[in-house]
Amino acid sequence: MKKKAVSMLLAGVMVVSMLAGCGKGGSSEPEKTADGKTKLKALFVSHSATQDVEDMKWVQKLEEEAGVEIEWEQIRQDWETVKSTRFASGDIPDLLFNATNAADYTKYTGLFEDLTPLIEENAPNIQEMFTEVPDTKVLATAGNGKIYSIPKMQTVWPETNTVLFLNKTWLDNLGLEVPTTFSEFEEVLKAFEKEDANGNGDPSDEIPLDYNAYGGNNAWFNSAYSLLKLLPSLGIQLTDIGTDGYFVEDKTVKCYAIDERYKSFIKTMNRWYSEGLINKNAITNDYSAYQSLSRGNENGEALVGACFGWEETDKFGTLSDQYIAVAPLVYDDGVKAGTYETYWNYDMDQLNMQADRVAMSAKCADKEAAMKFIDGFYDQTKSVEVLFGGISDGCVEKVDDNHYKVLPPQDEEMDPGTWKWTSTFADFGPLYIREDVEIEMSQDMENALNERSVYEEALSKNNENIYYPQLFMKYTDEEQNTMAMNQANINNIIDNKWSLWITGEADIDAEWDSYVQSVKDAGLEEVLKIRQNAFDNYLGE
Repeated sequence: MKKKAVSMLLAGVMVVSMLAGCGKGGSSEPEKTADGKTKLKALFVSHSATQDVEDMKWVQKLEEEAGVEIEWEQIRQDWETVKSTRFASGDIPDLLFNATNAADYTKYTGLFEDLTPLIEENAPNIQEMFTEVPDTKVLATAGNGKIYSIPKMQTVWPETNTVLFLNKTWLDNLGLEVPTTFSEFEEVLKAFEKEDANGNGDPSDEIPLDYNAYGGNNAWFNSAYSLLKLLPSLGIQLTDIGTDGYFVEDKTVKCYAIDERYKSFIKTMNRWYSEGLINKNAITNDYSAYQSLSRGNENGEALVGACFGWEETDKFGTLSDQYIAVAPLVYDDGVKAGTYETYWNYDMDQLNMQADRVAMSAKCADKEAAMKFIDGFYDQTKSVEVLFGGISDGCVEKVDDNHYKVLPPQDEEMDPGTWKWTSTFADFGPLYIREDVEIEMSQDMENALNERSVYEEALSKNNENIYYPQLFMKYTDEEQNTMAMNQANINNIIDNKWSLWITGEADIDAEWDSYVQSVKDAGLEEVLKIRQNAFDNYLGE
């Protein structure tokens, strides 16, 4: 029986398809196929480029091994715009992959199954992960002590998501050295702006500095490629990519959006913007535009001097040889170099562990079969396939029982990073990569690890006094609701100001004091108190 994946693509008008899970209102008996397999429905919120799940041979094999037949619904974009409607209806599929978060279990009480007893009885792979990496169980456990979803753990990603890339070819063309401070970096950007750095005879087509902070979820603060990735140079340690402006200093939770150092940083960015050093379209450019610019023009000429990214071939394509990773810059704009400790963005936990990779509907009629299917994703070999693609799909080779090799993309026009997201669940899937598993990485991952050597010294400074492990913070239902309400009000203020200040449409000096007070009045003090209590509990203090 051919399984059909329902793909939700939005173009103008969105059609919301309501799946009945195991039957509206629940079903007393699980539905079976003619050969005795349990029928289940599953929703997967995938990357926009990911192929249909039904075309992944490794998934078909997993279903066969688990004795289930899955009807997949695959959502490639704008899930957040329809999620509340779906969940409020109470009519959801049996399994939800990459579709939920901690707030959902509080807001939609009774909609999701507590997986604790099912894990104990039907999930040896997940139990193994919880035992070997106790933080994964902490991550999985809600504030009420129940487990509504299972996280992932992969152990193979680096300590930081973000690399600051600089066009070394342009530096060489202009006889410039690699900058080490903000003032030196500014001079490099000025040279990129004024001179014909790419050597094509047009001194006006160079973009000195580009970034990406467009989109929802408070993107200026939560994008991996925002200008804020330079903020750690002012002694503010950022952790785990998106934290809505929160950080820890001397074991105290703070909000950098009202910190004087943030004000200084914004003023630096305002000067760079006014001098034409920052891409003026970056404020509204989405990620596709950001990615396209970094890959040059139709003549194969580089257009971007400096920007943030994950890995050189993923970011720059055929131009990757022109770029190098730049070590953290020392902040010396208006202050003496060394005034602030220089850090870099520490994302180790979030890159390797992610909560809420798969959840189960409380209405599912055959919870045991569903749990066994979930557990299959956490098998050693299946986990490698979840992350890098299937063995039978030609993406991975199993060298021996504990050794795997990631194969080159079958599409020669595609870089390994893009191929991974195209061919499998990748980082959006549930998985457990054991620490003792040997994986021969694709070239892009080797590049990613090598590029980050320039951040080793800065990352080594990370310690419990400045590290904010937000992934592991636990809150009561009441605290979750309070934080959500207050944060929405706070975000309305802080996320509406940064662009006005950078572009000069508003005066940060004139507005700063009233801005800080308005953020506090919006509920910041209450949020900080809740976060501090959770952090103290995590530390055992």
